[in-house]
Amino acid sequence: MEILSHRMDGLRSVSMSIAVRAGSSHEPAALSGIAHFTEHMVFKGTKNKSAFQLKEPIERVGGTLNAFTGKENTVYFARVPDSKAEVAVDILKSICSSATFAEKLFELEKQVVIEEISAADDDPSDKVYENFFNNVWGNCQYGNPVLGTTATVSEFSRQNLVDFYNNSYKPSKMVFSVAGNYSEDLLSTFNDFESIKGDREISPLIYRPSDPVVLEERKDLKQLHMLMGIEAPARKDPDFNVFQVLNTILGGGMSSKLFNRLREELGLVYTIDSGLISYPEGGLFFIYAATTADRFKKLMNELIDELRKIVDNGISEDDIQYGKERLKGKLLLSTESTYATMMRNLDTGLAFGRPLTVEEMVERVNSVDIEHMKKVLEKYFLKEWTLSLVTPKNISNDLFRKEWNEKGITL
Repeated sequence: MEILSHRMDGLRSVSMSIAVRAGSSHEPAALSGIAHFTEHMVFKGTKNKSAFQLKEPIERVGGTLNAFTGKENTVYFARVPDSKAEVAVDILKSICSSATFAEKLFELEKQVVIEEISAADDDPSDKVYENFFNNVWGNCQYGNPVLGTTATVSEFSRQNLVDFYNNSYKPSKMVFSVAGNYSEDLLSTFNDFESIKGDREISPLIYRPSDPVVLEERKDLKQLHMLMGIEAPARKDPDFNVFQVLNTILGGGMSSKLFNRLREELGLVYTIDSGLISYPEGGLFFIYAATTADRFKKLMNELIDELRKIVDNGISEDDIQYGKERLKGKLLLSTESTYATMMRNLDTGLAFGRPLTVEEMVERVNSVDIEHMKKVLEKYFLKEWTLSLVTPKNISNDLFRKEWNEKGITL
């Protein structure tokens, strides 16, 4: 097991996590959602702790215990007063090494997960993202929905979860990250986690959009939800640093270009932002907005026009400086939080093989200049963009599909 530690003297809290290299990109299609279901079930009890004994010791002292599943990892984390660090570590270790998957709770929790899937399916802002990911990554396991589907989860057996847990939850596939006021003895508690040598699995990422536009009609919607995106660089690619600044400039807050133009000046949206995700083999950049159906075409025309201006005229030195200062400021503010520090070290540790220092991250941001920005815009933004729409019924959706399918979205 890899251990990433960061002492923060003078604080009274400790944040820690165990990341398991077992996310939805590691699942066969028939078992889509099994990593997330496993995350649910491990909290139901282990060989030496009941469900109550996993949660109560942390919550009774004001702490937090939780988890999340992503495309590449499942992360279990806790934040506790420094005096309870050993208790929290013991609980995380128990969750990640000795879950029992009680038969009597299996079917009950299956219904809970299916309800969670139904809730996500009912949320158009979730659905527009999921449809987008499936469209551009549907030829590889990154296109799998993290939650799975009602059909796949309904077919899970308890043995499926046991096999997935035994194959995936090994020390060689785990990373422990801790930040805060802890003693060095805390790290020695992992000596009994035998280190099993093995290659890290990296799922292939294939960016291959099936359609220029994917569209879903929904009843009882008053707004149209849209997501347009392009392929973005891998995490270690120097272009990623430029995209971080670019993402901040375009959609990183109320002073961003898109928010200021499309909401503040034109009043076309209530919500608009941009996002960037990146993995070892590639990533995505996307812009999300919600508007009424009758304003959609104007919104698209104004958005494309704004992006085209950026490509034609470039990003000014002042705008680049804004993006860099905002990124660096958020980074420096995060250093005062044990949780943010722990997660930052985990994130960069997983991506680069070791945690990057704040100074190194600031240096990467500072390295972005106007020439590199221009090259990145020409390299990525001039490719065809892919559009995902979730719309109300009966608003001439066929016209939307025909228009964007015929001309695509290019700058």
